[in-house]
Amino acid sequence: MRIKEKHMHIKKLSLVLLFLGLIFGQLLIFTFNLNNGFEFHKTIFRLLPIADYSGTGSQESYLSSNILGYLFFLVFAIVNLNKSKWPSTFKASLLFLLIVLVVTFFELTSIIQDMNNLYSGKYFRIAWLLFLLGIWIYSKKEYRKK
Repeated sequence: MRIKEKHMHIKKLSLVLLFLGLIFGQLLIFTFNLNNGFEFHKTIFRLLPIADYSGTGSQESYLSSNILGYLFFLVFAIVNLNKSKWPSTFKASLLFLLIVLVVTFFELTSIIQDMNNLYSGKYFRIAWLLFLLGIWIYSKKEYRKK
């Protein structure tokens, strides 16, 4: 009975992490700069676009809180990356983890650039895609002991 409770806890935690990743990675965005200390700009509610990328620069001269969402997705990936418990979704979970690591690294480099007054407005916003992939992984998992 205790194993079943643990699996249900992981299932609930996984779903909460996915929704927090979507909320802070896409829907509720805080904009700020760090080059002269923490400077808050505004809060934005953004439903679209599903994916957006600017690798070299843009007109946006501020950072966004997307990295918070990516950190929730990262925790989801780590919690669900267990080959012995869920062999059928291991490859998808590993791919999810690698994608999240790439976008998190991208956002971290933007933060470091802003702290050094070198930020050019680059961003990588794929929270919707991560959420959908995470929901697919979540739906394919068997969260109870066979």
